[in-house]
Amino acid sequence: MSRTVSLVLALGVGFFYLPIVVLAIFSFNASSLMAFPLSGFTLSWYADLFGNRAFLEGFLTSFLIAQPVGILGAFIGLMAALAVTAPGLRFRAVFVVLVILPFLVPKTVLSIAQAMLMNWVGLGRGATALIAAQTLVAVPFATTIIAAVLIRLDPRLEEAARDLGATPWQSFRRVLLPQLSGALGAAYSISVILSLADLTISMFLAGRTQPLSLVVASEFRRELKPDLNAMQVSVLVLTAVIVALTELNRRRLRRRASPMRDPE
Repeated sequence: MSRTVSLVLALGVGFFYLPIVVLAIFSFNASSLMAFPLSGFTLSWYADLFGNRAFLEGFLTSFLIAQPVGILGAFIGLMAALAVTAPGLRFRAVFVVLVILPFLVPKTVLSIAQAMLMNWVGLGRGATALIAAQTLVAVPFATTIIAAVLIRLDPRLEEAARDLGATPWQSFRRVLLPQLSGALGAAYSISVILSLADLTISMFLAGRTQPLSLVVASEFRRELKPDLNAMQVSVLVLTAVIVALTELNRRRLRRRASPMRDPE
């Protein structure tokens, strides 16, 4: 790797991660003024955060909304991935475009369209509408993750199960699904993370429901306080934990699925 490439990579990494590092530093700063030099080390902002009822209720709301989004995103993504990778599928390119279209449409345009659709079908605004809209955004990511694993699987395993008398459902449940457990976990995790991080859709469809993103945006417009830094660091840590657990689960399943070697 040349020095120019290394320098560009370092600048890119710094551009993305330096603000997060600064935010984390100020979340432990004893002063309410977010400026250097630092005034000392404190955990009081985290204590204030966990004593803030609005933040806690917003986080609980976001967490409860993210769970069905994760489950639905993984389930619909599985169905879409099976269709995309099915041999002999007609108009495959058209279907792929339809699946990934929510990812390509600008969030504001998509949110306005979803708000109009929810009103038309009678859902209005609220948690149900928010779950449906966020699931639509999560499906392209979940489908891509699961399809990437599906195309690498050996189809002869299912064929062997069918030759031994298994029904299509039995071969799917006992042969294919165990091989996709890691991908399903990753699809669930990315759907949950996307739901927790969403702001644009929540602004149009949350209604009286107040997820954490809206609570933070409201507080940020009034005043930039250190407990907001503490909250953002907490959310980042939670996201990192979800990603780490997903990766550990994937590696565990991969070790279990790998064939045992004969002892030498």
